[in-house]
Amino acid sequence: MTFKMAIDTPTSSTKTLELEVVRYEQLRSNDNAEVRKLAQALSDQGMLFLDLQGSTAKQLLKDLQTVIQHQRAFFEQPQEEKSKYHTGIRYNGFYTSPIGVEKIHLGRKEQMAGDRSQLPEALQLVADKVENVSSFIDKILREIGMTLASSMDERFPASLQDATRPGQSHLTLGISKARAGTPLMDGHTDDGFLTLTFYDEPFLEVLDRSTNEWNLVEVNRNMPILNVAAQSAKNSGGRLYNPWHRVKMGENEINLVMFDLFEDSN
Repeated sequence: MTFKMAIDTPTSSTKTLELEVVRYEQLRSNDNAEVRKLAQALSDQGMLFLDLQGSTAKQLLKDLQTVIQHQRAFFEQPQEEKSKYHTGIRYNGFYTSPIGVEKIHLGRKEQMAGDRSQLPEALQLVADKVENVSSFIDKILREIGMTLASSMDERFPASLQDATRPGQSHLTLGISKARAGTPLMDGHTDDGFLTLTFYDEPFLEVLDRSTNEWNLVEVNRNMPILNVAAQSAKNSGGRLYNPWHRVKMGENEINLVMFDLFEDSN
């Protein structure tokens, strides 16, 4: 993620941001109305709820729950054990902060090469499911990227048509045990091409462009948040909106699974 502070100081709001719901099954079948809804939502708000209900993503959602159980087991390990997976490399390895946020970035390139050394023992036990989650989300985002490009008469980056070129794409597993109300991330926009975020507690606030207020995004079951990132906004000439957002701790612990799709610049 790219951290940038807004020029004008936004104000907090108790409002809830209503996001468009786009159905993945209908996108896969090239439903024209759903494709138009996708392009419009990502142009207007830059993010939406991706409804994964249906047969296609059934196994993904099942595997996701297993991965979350095991990532929690990893985050419960002693700090010295977790710190073995700190690399100091951006988008790679274990990261912790003093406020109670921990995450581990798992590179898509390493996964595709069959390198499981980046996986802690708790995740080694379900390595196949971790890789299935990563592979399926990667596939979803590439499909959506191509659908967007086609619907907007844009050239789709060649590197994103080739799934064997992951670039800096990565799966992030995280947890937050910070105190309620604690700011976890300041206002920022995302790097990469597209981001898909699974979460189980409301924590994301998005800047409303018209009112300059931060509005909360609620949780929709089996509907992760899909959002535009810097590369796709740039490729579209600004037609796709890369939304300002921030993260604030709610009342309960947050389990996070997020995938960032990047273009391969090599």
